[in-house]
Amino acid sequence: MKPRQILPVFLIAAILLPTSLCWGQEEVERPSAMRLFPYETLAFARVAHGRELYERFRSTGFGRLLDDPEVAPFIQDTWAFAGRQFDDNAAEDAGFIWEDLSHVPKGEIAIGVIDRGNANMGVLLLADFDGHQEDVDFFLQLLEDRWEREAMTVEKTDLDGETLTVVRRGDDRSSTFGYVVKQTCMVGSNDETLLRHVFDRWAGRTPQVEPVEDADDEDAAETSEPSGTKTLADNHNFQTIFRECSTQLEEPPQILFYVDPITTLRRAFRGNFGAGVVLATFPALGLDGVLGVGGTATFATEEWDSLMHLHVLLDNPRSGVLTLLRFEKGDITPPDYVPANAYGYSTTHVDAPGIYERLVQLVDQFRYDGAFEESIENNISEELGIDFREVLINNLAGQATLVTGYDEPARPLGEQRALCATLVDPELAIKALETIAEDKDALEEREFGGVTYYLFTPRFARDRAEEDRIFTPCYAVLDDTLIATTSMSLLHQLIEAQQGTRPRLADSIEFKVIQSRVERLTRGRQLAMFYYENAAEAIRHWYEVSQSDDTRDRLSSWAENSDAAGGFLDVLEQNELPPFEVLQKYLAPTGGYLLDTDTGLHFMAFDFRQAAEE
Repeated sequence: MKPRQILPVFLIAAILLPTSLCWGQEEVERPSAMRLFPYETLAFARVAHGRELYERFRSTGFGRLLDDPEVAPFIQDTWAFAGRQFDDNAAEDAGFIWEDLSHVPKGEIAIGVIDRGNANMGVLLLADFDGHQEDVDFFLQLLEDRWEREAMTVEKTDLDGETLTVVRRGDDRSSTFGYVVKQTCMVGSNDETLLRHVFDRWAGRTPQVEPVEDADDEDAAETSEPSGTKTLADNHNFQTIFRECSTQLEEPPQILFYVDPITTLRRAFRGNFGAGVVLATFPALGLDGVLGVGGTATFATEEWDSLMHLHVLLDNPRSGVLTLLRFEKGDITPPDYVPANAYGYSTTHVDAPGIYERLVQLVDQFRYDGAFEESIENNISEELGIDFREVLINNLAGQATLVTGYDEPARPLGEQRALCATLVDPELAIKALETIAEDKDALEEREFGGVTYYLFTPRFARDRAEEDRIFTPCYAVLDDTLIATTSMSLLHQLIEAQQGTRPRLADSIEFKVIQSRVERLTRGRQLAMFYYENAAEAIRHWYEVSQSDDTRDRLSSWAENSDAAGGFLDVLEQNELPPFEVLQKYLAPTGGYLLDTDTGLHFMAFDFRQAAEE
């Protein structure tokens, strides 16, 4: 494990450590990372407080499931197994053992990528040890030991009364990393200037900066102040995104992230001719209208077990490919073919012919009039023997639905999907499938429940038994819906639900509760998409996989050459899991929706807070 890989391991472990560890309580008085990191931050991720995040997660339904007396032994043995694997395979390279992860930072944790104009992009790290000096000392000693082993050049100077440690390999000053610890908070960067600016802001001073010469630095020009003087919290795009993400929040989020994707790509590929040609097309495509992407996550509030927001900030008015976003109003109730045991269900209503027409215009403006239609005719219509535009595009009624489910019986790679589109004229699609099947050997006609469908078998998979294939793609028309699935098993489930021989999601109490709450939250606003996910079905799938004889036989076979497989098999055999109903009581469905707003696309997902059992 390389030195740069140590910190991510520590940050991840801060969330996952067992409750038996002793947490510190000392408050650290300093500005938040958003007010320490500069305005020119291109990408940013922050955990507000590692200890609080851990405690909140453990109080969610899933966290309480892990602590259930009948489940905890399995989780503890799995954690111990992971520790042994780390100690045996990675501890020597990392320079620490699994037990040392108790020293991870437990306060605020943040990382940012900074635009430095014509220079390489900077990186800023902030890790607050929450008043635990012994953890700081351990981490500093860990780093110093590694620098000594790798014969790194280490220089120590004064920075605002604290010790600045700068590390580089030999005399190569083009690649350095510096870090400072103040009040048990470590700040590190590959740019010493960024570090000095952070400590200026910490002390309440405006950083003294020199103008950065960069003709492309439009953001800096817009601030009317020299680059580096303002903070990320002052960034207009950052502010807008997190104002949009504040809806339904009862308190500040525990996790947030932000990225300026277009500027990041331009900086990352500066000097790359090929990438430069591609990036030069962005204005014509309208992609430079993607101003930012950000999101938040909050756990264990009074009302929500978890609440997540994602906002894509778009320029207004939109142009280019962004004009393809043409949503329409429609019913979000699951069609009859969606089974109650579906893991995921999402649906949207769009103007499909209008989107296609706009796509034709966008493509042709880069080539010549008729180029896109000509390509469709030569590569799809003639190849399949159908009129693609007439049979599919002009035949779409507007609703598109995605169903996620699992193969029956359960198997490790059993997660499958079905894409479903309502049709204006189903008979047109049925005849098209018949035409394609007559001409293509790869399509085999099958029947289930009186419904004709077509199984697609690529040449490389024809020698494998159907049960051994990862995917068994199928195509069918159910009433007024064209269905394309990755699994014959999932298609059979959809047919059974359609015919009423399998429970339907639309009749599920859990779904009705989620649907009702989404309608209340959106208060009549037009949805761009509706989203439903039932974690219990995913856990049920993996529960059945873990209990199957086939899984144990496979692990036993792999154990001959893999200590990891053998170790996990031991964990399974030494811990008998309780009946699935014990796990299911902790799991609640997730609901969500997408809105097309004046500032961009906004997605929200939630699951309800469940009362803890006494």
